Amino acid sequence: MSTTCRVLVLGHSFIKRLYKDILNRWKPNLVQNLNLRHAGVLVRFLGFPGGNRDRLLEDTQNRLRQEMIRFPPEIVVLQIGGNDLDSEEFDISLYMEKVRLFIGILQTTYHVKKVVVCEIFPRLSLRAGTTCHTVYHHGKYLIDQYFYLGLADHPSVSFWFHKSRLTAQEKLYVRWGSPQC
Repeated sequence: MSTTCRVLVLGHSFIKRLYKDILNRWKPNLVQNLNLRHAGVLVRFLGFPGGNRDRLLEDTQNRLRQEMIRFPPEIVVLQIGGNDLDSEEFDISLYMEKVRLFIGILQTTYHVKKVVVCEIFPRLSLRAGTTCHTVYHHGKYLIDQYFYLGLADHPSVSFWFHKSRLTAQEKLYVRWGSPQC
């Protein structure tokens, strides 16, 4: 039996930029596994530009499937929601239903033992013509609370309020600029 735990951090373009930031700004051999390599933890990052729950569910390019086969994780840290909220046709109930469906796929199809759903990242600004900054953050609050309360006693799924510590560096926001609405 292996003593190595595999963790996949999965999400939208923030995850892709976070990984690139780790590789380019810090010593990659120290932090690309989030400084957990000596604890027997291997970490991989998979970020989809424009990634939302439908792109993950459909996986038309088989990127997720290929990664899950190459690197079968015991734990998936799921960071999505911002691109869903920042769209004209957002339905909060459908979003939460599809996230739960995706978690089920991770656990049944890919045999993931633990899924950590992360709070939705706040955004400094939104796509032009989509939704208002206030509406976005109210939706973020409702979704975060729903998962926080709904997963409180779940044995294999949990919710993490990271309080945006992962995005504290403004370079991760570069594409979106300053707040608008």
